[in-house]
Amino acid sequence: MPHCSFGEPELALLREVIDSGDLWRGTEGRFVGGFEDRFAEHTGRKYVHALSAGTAANEAALFGVGIGPGDEVIVPPCSFIATSMSAVVLGAVPVFADVDPRTMGITAEAIEAALTPRAKAVVIVHLWGQPAEMDAILQVARKHDLKVVEDCAQAFDAYYHGRMVGTLGDVACYSLQQSKHITSGEGGMITTDDPEVYRRAVLYANCGMPWYRYGLEKPSAQPVAGIPTRGHFAWGHNYRMSELQGAVACAQLEKIGEFNARRREIVAAIESQIAGVNGVAPACVHPDTQPNYWVYPLWAVGWSAAELGDRVREKTGVGLGGYAEINYLESVYQQMQAERRTSLGTPLPDYVHYTPGVCPQAESAALHCIPMGCHPQVDLEAVRAQAAAIREALG
Repeated sequence: MPHCSFGEPELALLREVIDSGDLWRGTEGRFVGGFEDRFAEHTGRKYVHALSAGTAANEAALFGVGIGPGDEVIVPPCSFIATSMSAVVLGAVPVFADVDPRTMGITAEAIEAALTPRAKAVVIVHLWGQPAEMDAILQVARKHDLKVVEDCAQAFDAYYHGRMVGTLGDVACYSLQQSKHITSGEGGMITTDDPEVYRRAVLYANCGMPWYRYGLEKPSAQPVAGIPTRGHFAWGHNYRMSELQGAVACAQLEKIGEFNARRREIVAAIESQIAGVNGVAPACVHPDTQPNYWVYPLWAVGWSAAELGDRVREKTGVGLGGYAEINYLESVYQQMQAERRTSLGTPLPDYVHYTPGVCPQAESAALHCIPMGCHPQVDLEAVRAQAAAIREALG
């Protein structure tokens, strides 16, 4: 039977918010602030800032490390499009680097090959909940003075060489959208140990207002030409998380161990059904890593995922869903390619293109990937039956 992710704990905290009459966080927020502190304890990071959405967290993280107009940000092509579009929003240029075809995760070699003097940061996506190969990536980043943003939207509580992902780079961003490991419907966070990154991210997410929670010195608002100012010290947006979101997030964080265990149970069911089956391969796990899958990536071997899906449907009547995105092949990037500028008007350098063939490993891998759902609310027996249909069709 499907597992319910929501219940009385979320309802009780929501009632407290409604009864208080304060639905926005203000400078602190009882529930948003509480969630930030609990997530800081959970991850071991010094600074956490909660935002209204995961996409907002992507933007704030990049702004936090100093990305601005004309900069280049190295990004993977295989991710939700917010990963790369957040660079566009800041006036920067996304430069796509190729991936390891076994995992669709960006590689150190591809990052180095994509570098130019304009590159200021690299975004590492721990795709599907699989840790990227961070030692090699961090070595390249240090060599070329790149800031490292870890996109952990799909990878809560995954581990790389004994360290939780999101604690290895300069800043990490997370999503609390409903499909993620914990949720507030929509929502996001940034985490960092760098007070300057935190300061800049807070300003960006709060229309430039310095509502810091961790004892940072607030700048003094200086009157301009005798006109007093409320104190807006940077360009930014209103990306504040509400108390309603914070209340749900607090309740959800208490359940993350339970949710993680449920995901492992679903993954084990998938892997047991497809073990030893020719024509399909399990997820690739790098040595000394512990994935925490958002979805579980199966791989069609010897044919495409579409061809395998057709065969499974023909033989068993069971359908296989899922997708694997290539950002630069999306319509919005094709428009940028045609106009030779980003959507915000930043010119594309001659060497930056958004055309087929830019990342051949990614494009090939996307044709063979079959993402399988492993959300705690997924019906375990339905997933088991789907995996069993693959075994039957290939048997």
